[in-house]
Amino acid sequence: MATIIKHFIKQPDVVVHPMKTRIRPAEENDLAEIIDIFNQAIHTRTSTGYLSEFTVEQRTAWFHEHTKENYPLLVAEQNKKIIGWVSIEPYRKGRAAFKKTVEVSFFIHNDFKRKGIGNTLLQTMLHTAKDLGYTSLIAIVLDKNIGIIKLLKKNNFEQWGCLPEIAEIDGKSFGHVYYGKKL
Repeated sequence: MATIIKHFIKQPDVVVHPMKTRIRPAEENDLAEIIDIFNQAIHTRTSTGYLSEFTVEQRTAWFHEHTKENYPLLVAEQNKKIIGWVSIEPYRKGRAAFKKTVEVSFFIHNDFKRKGIGNTLLQTMLHTAKDLGYTSLIAIVLDKNIGIIKLLKKNNFEQWGCLPEIAEIDGKSFGHVYYGKKL
């Protein structure tokens, strides 16, 4: 699988067996499903700091900021259904000192969690980010998002920082934890 992933940018469609999951760059017609998955995460109240759902119109500009050459947005697809996605974006946008560091985000459809999709997406993006010349990958998560923290640790991310109890969701306090990995 490493050889397939290493050449991901040149060969944009990767089929990961035995799950028959296709990893590919997102297309604009995927945006509604991407937003549906993101809104599912918002409803968990432990996966993101957003409190209200997004519409496709609200995330169109965000979608267009992701390019295959600089900040890819990849989707996992099974039977023509988007079941998860991963993206990277600038860390501290506009600050040149951080140009080789990117923030990774990934979300899985509720019906496909705990099936290896998140791990596959994260590993694909790790290789893709390295191939693009990035040297550090950061994931910023709420401290109660235990599943994602376990997945990050499984992929050799280390805790690089914690901002304790800075988020409040439904009357509960959450920390914001920084996990990082050198590529």
